[in-house]
Amino acid sequence: MKSTFTLLLLVALTLNLGCIQTNTVPIKIKLNLEKEYTKSISKNDFWVKNQIEEQSLDVKTDSIIEHYYDITIDIENVGEKDLYIWMMSCSWYNNFKINNNYIYFYNPKGGCDSNIPELKKIESKSKITINGTFRKNIKFDYPEKNSIYGKQVELTKIGLIIIDDMHKPDQNKFLDYFLYMEDKSKQKLIWSNGINLLENN
Repeated sequence: MKSTFTLLLLVALTLNLGCIQTNTVPIKIKLNLEKEYTKSISKNDFWVKNQIEEQSLDVKTDSIIEHYYDITIDIENVGEKDLYIWMMSCSWYNNFKINNNYIYFYNPKGGCDSNIPELKKIESKSKITINGTFRKNIKFDYPEKNSIYGKQVELTKIGLIIIDDMHKPDQNKFLDYFLYMEDKSKQKLIWSNGINLLENN
């Protein structure tokens, strides 16, 4: 009886391990912190003033300090076949999610003539690198009066949104791209490593 049970257990484990290996995604996302810096901005700046009013921030000085982080994102194809991912030609950051509420993508305006969905090819055993910038939400440096923030998510990670078969992409998805981006049930997320942007807090 025990030997039959043991045999069934081994078969079940083998099948489960097979499923895990089959479902692995051949993409590795690496998030790298390149540079960290701050900017001093007048609290009367339109964007800052708006944030202060909307979030009832407690700013006692004439200016605020904003924290910025220049980052690179390596999207590596670790598989044996070429693959393709959909991404906006300019607002590529819309194809990523961030795992916390204190960091978000900063995108200075300008430098883009045509923002359209496009397929990016990543050859087998190669990678593409994207340059970007994070900005920290100012509410964590200038919290509203009597507010207490709990422990923050320690590591910042980004998740790449996949909306199609990476090995056999449908060219017609161009027309339905925004519908797929809105329907989260059709998306897959591939998460990066984490980087600590709270070390000085």
